[in-house]
Amino acid sequence: MEDFAIKETTPNIPAANGSMLPGTAFDIVEQMDFLFVKVFNARGFIAYDGPYIANPQVVVNPYMVVKVGRYMVATKYLKSSLDCAETFAFKEEQINSDEEVEILLKDGAAITIGKVSLLISEAIRRDSVGNLYAPYWYALKDRNGRNTNMEVNLTYWMGTQADAEFASSWHSDSAVDMCCIPFTRSRQYHSPNLCYLRVSVNEAVLRGNNGNGAKIYVKATLGDVAKKTKVSNNVNPKWDEIILFVVAEPFDGSLVLTVKVQPNGERSVIIGRCIVPMENVQKREDDTPVVSDWYNLVGPEGMVGKLHMGISLEGGYHVFDEPVHYSSDFRPTANSGIPSIGVLHLGILNAAGLRVMKLMENRTDAYCVAKYGSRWVRTRTILDSVAPQWNEQFSWPVYELCTVLCIAVFDNCHLHGGPEALHQQIGKIRIRLSTLEVNRVYTFSYPLAVTRYSKVKKMGEIQLAVRLSSSTSLINRVRTYSQPLLPKMQCSSTLSEFKLDKLRNEAASLIVLSLTRDEPPLRKEVISYMLDVGVETWSLEKVIANYDRVRMVVISFLDWFENIRNWKLTMIFFYASPLIAILFPNMLLPIIFLGLIGDWLWRYRKRPRLPPDMHITLTGIVINSRYDQLRVIRRMQTALGELATLGEKVESLLSWRDGLGTSVFFVVFVFLCVAAFSITYAIGCRWFMVFLMVLLVNFLDRMPTRTLSYLKNFLDRMPTRTDSMF
Repeated sequence: MEDFAIKETTPNIPAANGSMLPGTAFDIVEQMDFLFVKVFNARGFIAYDGPYIANPQVVVNPYMVVKVGRYMVATKYLKSSLDCAETFAFKEEQINSDEEVEILLKDGAAITIGKVSLLISEAIRRDSVGNLYAPYWYALKDRNGRNTNMEVNLTYWMGTQADAEFASSWHSDSAVDMCCIPFTRSRQYHSPNLCYLRVSVNEAVLRGNNGNGAKIYVKATLGDVAKKTKVSNNVNPKWDEIILFVVAEPFDGSLVLTVKVQPNGERSVIIGRCIVPMENVQKREDDTPVVSDWYNLVGPEGMVGKLHMGISLEGGYHVFDEPVHYSSDFRPTANSGIPSIGVLHLGILNAAGLRVMKLMENRTDAYCVAKYGSRWVRTRTILDSVAPQWNEQFSWPVYELCTVLCIAVFDNCHLHGGPEALHQQIGKIRIRLSTLEVNRVYTFSYPLAVTRYSKVKKMGEIQLAVRLSSSTSLINRVRTYSQPLLPKMQCSSTLSEFKLDKLRNEAASLIVLSLTRDEPPLRKEVISYMLDVGVETWSLEKVIANYDRVRMVVISFLDWFENIRNWKLTMIFFYASPLIAILFPNMLLPIIFLGLIGDWLWRYRKRPRLPPDMHITLTGIVINSRYDQLRVIRRMQTALGELATLGEKVESLLSWRDGLGTSVFFVVFVFLCVAAFSITYAIGCRWFMVFLMVLLVNFLDRMPTRTLSYLKNFLDRMPTRTDSMF
């Protein structure tokens, strides 16, 4: 049986020794040494990009070739400026220090015009990543070893992956044709700033017989997205309906609103249309009332009426592009002035045991993509390896602990399958920040798995190093647990689950549109997999998974009774309670409260020190897609998931999975238990029960709403088993 457990590892990273790579903050990745060669330009000849010319001073279509050992790579063609400025990185373990670096000048017919050889052993080690050694002019020799008038300007040195030139370099472990180099390089991406556009369609006043008592509705169009209101049968129709769009900065373009009438059994006919430029739309960040206005409706024969609407850009909302329980950010669109509470560091070390993804070529070209907040990072592609070594480190500012970091591994199919080939999924993992201890370096090997043919298939393992560093005090971190998880405006005007899912898909489409335009592009299938597009559709797989989650919560609470039956430590407390009630009735409740404190301390001693394993049992059978749109059954699935989530959050209060959250709850609980112990010991159990009954009857319904919101905010941040689901 395949092993899906998470394993702790001991990589040779500088953070384990209290050091870091020279001149950088790269301390949670293993050091990799590279020979860097940077070629700037050449001189002493005339570059010509036309047909052959019989002139010794003219070189037709010249270019440079860098040769180190078995690796040979060419620069771009030199233009009239004779400037190429390209960097090449050769992995030290793939070359021999006794070898030479050969720089060849060739023409368009691949004839060597001149060359120079440099000893690798004479390369200077570059300790600082901010300073580049000055280039030097090296004289080129012809094929007979005689000096020529031609020179090449270059510099070479030994460095690490922390070097500033590393990200933009050609790499020997990603050796491909020059035209494909951009598709193998490391890259950072940023999602566009998204915002909700709120269109409140109130009523319309139509002239003449345009209404005619037929079915009238409004169609709102923004770009490629079109939405409709409900139908009104009045001559001067009223809708009082709100339509929401997702828009991306810059907020340009226009919103087109079309009033249509649909006669019985006939096609819709346009009554009138109005166009609202986005630059004229009101922007608001709070509950400031939206200014409504009358807009002219223009038809084929001129103005046909007016449309009453209120339009605004809602900066006080957070636009979700991920499922809410996997979200990596909760800040509103207008998030200026929100300070960070820490920094998340991620070291992507290596992978092992990857499956062969291209069966015809018998190879795997793997790369990683990580997302947190609006920032995406992509490692370089390691070619033809089932055990790739990346050793790349990234960092993100943290604004909320109850967020999730997502890392996925893909097979780069662009190199052999062409631009239209889909990048295949190798696996995905999630790490919840609230389960990490501050300033501790977590080094674990995580299983990579995908669901294929209704089964979970292990695709390999990835080794990561993760550290959460705090830039604020413990009190401020605790205070965040009492604050709402969502922005204030989103709490007061909540969106339905169905509407939120549709808006999330719109947001994902805008992100796809933006990131696929970058070079190299982040592919649509990669973005959809990272954002879990389509995860809200109904399937029997999710119903079974949510049922198993509820069952596991119930079983965890029934374990206490199992311990009694098996004569464990809980049995002593269980059987001692009635004995104390008989012999010392006034001491029953004090002993119970002390027992609860002791049980909590016992749980702390056995608190989990490893991330939660992936639950393979939380995967069932995928049902046919034709049932995906059954909205009633989907709501039942959602309700079952919410029930499981609530039980898992209550269970997390006792499990120490979220160390800070459980510690806060433990302190409050211990205080209440000590107070109850003191009261029951002083006045007795009977009077304590009377006091408790009076308190519940008279003051529970008067409990301040703010106190209840603190409890809700605290419970919302507790982790659940959704992080361990495939």
